[in-house]
Amino acid sequence: MVARRRALSAPIVAVSGPSGAGKTRLLVRLVRELRRRGLAVAVLKHTRHRHLLDRRGSDTARLRRAGAVAAAIEGPESLAWFGPPAGSAREMARRLPPVDLVLAEGFRGERLPRIEVHRRRVGRRFLCASDPSVFALVSDEPPPRPVPRYGADDAAGIAALILRRFGLAPRPGARGVPRGGAA
Repeated sequence: MVARRRALSAPIVAVSGPSGAGKTRLLVRLVRELRRRGLAVAVLKHTRHRHLLDRRGSDTARLRRAGAVAAAIEGPESLAWFGPPAGSAREMARRLPPVDLVLAEGFRGERLPRIEVHRRRVGRRFLCASDPSVFALVSDEPPPRPVPRYGADDAAGIAALILRRFGLAPRPGARGVPRGGAA
């Protein structure tokens, strides 16, 4: 079995497109498919909106307001960390456990290999028309430049492309990392 890489050295693939195009839907299917192939996958999400996870009055919010640089809370099934923004997908990946691949939703301003999710009903403009880092497209219409195009439900095809592009090998018989575990 191949050892998992620190998330910092694991490939990071951004999934980008306008709101409502289906990025999260694609990521859910892609994570399931990659896990089925035995890969440990982490996901980063970037948003321009304030999140309410560290809501006013919570213990972590009170501790940060008192001056703590960061606060974390751990329960039986998860860990949440609240602190200053990391600033980039690569900096966020430094904080992850060892994985084979990091998928990042958004991060359009960063130079990362990218899969574009495009829906004609959501927007006419293609990101791949001006962004050479787009190496695959999930769309219901042809792209303006030659780039492999997949349907919204073709997680297997996209997973195979990612494995080839980044030299990742499936682990036959493996089911990925169990919830809460690390390799």
